[in-house]
Parts: sequence; structure tokens; C-alpha cells
Amino acid sequence: MTATLARLDGRTREARLLRQIRAELTAHCGGSPSATQRIAIDRAAALTLHVARMDAKAAEQGGMSDHARREYLAADSSLRRMLQLLGADAKARAAPTIHDLMAADRARATAGAARAAA
Repeated sequence: MTATLARLDGRTREARLLRQIRAELTAHCGGSPSATQRIAIDRAAALTLHVARMDAKAAEQGGMSDHARREYLAADSSLRRMLQLLGADAKARAAPTIHDLMAADRARATAGAARAAA
């Protein structure tokens, strides 16, 4: 997973999701996280992306195999523990999924096309 993250083009939806999650968790930690908090933030961002990719794949394929389901539950559980470590609570705003980001991109593109046509 780490090698893939290092090669992400900063303009992709995935890279934007990583930046957004890191920014939100950094703000959640008071804007100046400790070294251990930065590591937890990076892990949480990577796990969020991993879970989002698995969500997208399951949606495309109409479900998950038993192996994929176990992998998903392990990643989701690890993400939950990272967020608990960072002090995430039920009142915190949920981070957007990759699908949310894609929908926002489509809405911006549609609005831009409408302005260009006017």
C-alpha cells in the first residue's frame, strides 16, 4: 500500500482524499500534531483510501468474496483504532468518501460546462 501511495499523482481523486483526510485529522489534533500523531494521521489516511477503494470495487462487482470481506473488516477495524487513537468522537464530521469526491467533481464540471455554454 505504501509504495502505491508514494506514486499517486497529486491531482487524482485519491490524492485529494488523502490530503483532505490528513488536513482534517491534523486540525482535529489542534493543528500541530506530535510525531506519533502524524504517523497515526498518515496511517488513518492510507487506511481510509484503502477502504474507499475496496468500497468502489465491491460496488462495481456487486459484492465481495469471503477473502475480500475479511480484508475489508480488518482494514476497517484498523482504521477505527487509528481514529480512536487520535481521539475521534461520534460528533466529528464524517470524512467524504471517494464517491463523494467524484460526485463533487462531476457537479463542478457540469456547472463549468453550463457557464461556458452561457
